[in-house]
Amino acid sequence: MDLRQIIRAEKQDVTITKAWETGPVPRAKFPLLKGKVKFGKGWEWRVASFFALGNEFVVLIALCVEKSYYRCDLALKCEDGALKVLCCHELHMEHKGWHCHLVRGDVRETYPGVMRDKDRMRSWPSRGTLSPDTPFPITKSNAVTLAAARYRFEAGGDLL
Repeated sequence: MDLRQIIRAEKQDVTITKAWETGPVPRAKFPLLKGKVKFGKGWEWRVASFFALGNEFVVLIALCVEKSYYRCDLALKCEDGALKVLCCHELHMEHKGWHCHLVRGDVRETYPGVMRDKDRMRSWPSRGTLSPDTPFPITKSNAVTLAAARYRFEAGGDLL
């Protein structure tokens, strides 16, 4: 199973947390080996989950408007409950554009419980395309919608 198959697959039972939250992301919502995901001051986050290809997936959507930084991480839930992070799609303006860190090949071989498997993840593209004066286009109003478009999931009703 590769990342393209997951993104293109039909999604079922999509759920998205109702509101933006601050502070560390509880392990119950995004379980990693080293405890909670911590972003720092000014960050807000939400979690989506869905089923596809007989597996459960979790998407962590995080935004810091103050730092002009957005990310959405797609992870595969393992049988033991840990996550294998498969893709991190990011925009931070100092890197001049959108880029992602993604697992190539069979995603089941990815190391569980870490944000980035350094042996399997690759960055793409290598260069950004935004000019330094481009305004940051992500808001709380469109952040979840962008993640849903990237990973091709949708939930009934309002995505906000």
